[in-house]
Amino acid sequence: MSPLAHHFAELLHDLQQLERAALSSHGTLIFDAFNRHTPYDVGAVYMRDGRGTAMRLAAKSGQCVAPEILDLEAPDAALLLEPMPSHVIPMRTSRDHFGVVALTGDAASDEDLQMLNAAGSFAASLLSNHRLSQEMREGDFQLKYRLWELESLYDIGLSIAGTLNIDVLADEILFRMISLINARRAALFLRDGDRFRVYRSFGDTRSDFLDDEITDRVIAAGEALTFEDTSECIFPGCIATVAVPIKGNNAVIGVLAAGDRETREGDVGAFEANELRLLSLFANQVAIALENARLHKEALEKQAMQRELDLAATIQSDILPKSIPVIQGIELAALSRPAKQVGGDYHAFFQREGTLTMVVADVSGKSMPAALLVSAFHAAIQLLFAEGRELGDIATELNRHIHSWSAENKFITMIIATINPEAETIRFINAGHNPCYVVTGGRIEQLRSHGLPIGILGSSKYMTQTRPFTAGSTVVLYSDGICEAENAAGDEWGNEAFEELLSRHANSSADAVRDAIAEAVDAFVAEAPQKDDETLVVARTVKHEIA
Repeated sequence: MSPLAHHFAELLHDLQQLERAALSSHGTLIFDAFNRHTPYDVGAVYMRDGRGTAMRLAAKSGQCVAPEILDLEAPDAALLLEPMPSHVIPMRTSRDHFGVVALTGDAASDEDLQMLNAAGSFAASLLSNHRLSQEMREGDFQLKYRLWELESLYDIGLSIAGTLNIDVLADEILFRMISLINARRAALFLRDGDRFRVYRSFGDTRSDFLDDEITDRVIAAGEALTFEDTSECIFPGCIATVAVPIKGNNAVIGVLAAGDRETREGDVGAFEANELRLLSLFANQVAIALENARLHKEALEKQAMQRELDLAATIQSDILPKSIPVIQGIELAALSRPAKQVGGDYHAFFQREGTLTMVVADVSGKSMPAALLVSAFHAAIQLLFAEGRELGDIATELNRHIHSWSAENKFITMIIATINPEAETIRFINAGHNPCYVVTGGRIEQLRSHGLPIGILGSSKYMTQTRPFTAGSTVVLYSDGICEAENAAGDEWGNEAFEELLSRHANSSADAVRDAIAEAVDAFVAEAPQKDDETLVVARTVKHEIA
């Protein structure tokens, strides 16, 4: 490491004398510090004594020839010094340019130059502090301090207001607060129900929750408060603590806390009135930034949810039948009305060797999880039917597949019914679904559930049941959104009204039965919102005409 690096700490220590020295001796102190702790012993120090670009000679080495006034913005200004300096180190803050240190010597490494520039910035900060102290003694300090407050808070407000990620924002808030009030420790507490939980902290905190006593006092005061007797409740071993509420639109949404204000001498002291006022103003900006971050997060979540719904709706629309199959000897009608953008109902049709198989299923859950489960169910049942399996075997394999693939709380109620017009039979499996109706003449029969829903128990077996289904019979498969449709009073349409309608339409076509059911449900519900998906499949065999 270069000699400059070894003496960097001593250099900064010597420069700290600027805070306690008279203004007239600053140039000599700066040159002596650089001369003593760097390899350079030839050079000069120029300092500004006004608002212009010209600088006045404040100190120099005996071997250096330097003019009294130097304008660094003038062309070839550095050539006025003999020997010509190899390094010109600015003493500049973000707001003011206090002067330069011109040194002559061998070329320096990048690390050496960084240290020299850091020492120049440090000297500028000390000169800035000294000037502020002088202005305070002259009675102008408060005005300029308030101006600095406003500028600092304005800059801070712009910085944190543009940070929409809550984690990044929390870190930025603590960094800014520590810098603003010279605190050694800080914490941001956010509301968690009726308590305030620490979200981010610099330094240890006593508890994950803000102490009830401190919380009550801070909220009641509505402004920054200092705590000395109870400071152990937040920061262990802290001498002084300050806390200020973060006020949202309708309630306190968080608390900013800081501990141990560091003085210029490096000691720890109590927070002063200026720090309390700054912290209160800062808390107002934090409230706006946190609210912006919350709204941004909610907007992103809403967008993600909408994308999820759109994808789920696309999945569902792709797997539901696009049209009703045309089958000789069988009239077929269907209705599918999801309650929301994405429904949990499923229906499908399969033709095989002169028979028609109908499936109606109701998947637990909503949105993307339900859509994915419907997709898995659809893929599995398509493959199983394509293999030519018997209904009981299909249901058993579906159950095993869904049970192993889906979560424990996911299941599917299902009814599968196969009509054989030639044999005049209907074969079915009802796995936890609503009973379907078979209407023959004036008689109505229910095909009730005789097995657990698909996916409940992986070892479940399903047996096919068979019933007569003479020509002219009608079968109605439906989801619970039909019979459990509610009006504004909360009453359900119910199976009694359902069966009465079927009796009146015993000899009607499949389309007429479907339309009558839909109209009756709509008339009953009236203006009440649709609560559940409505799926309806109606099939009727046509009587043979006698030649």
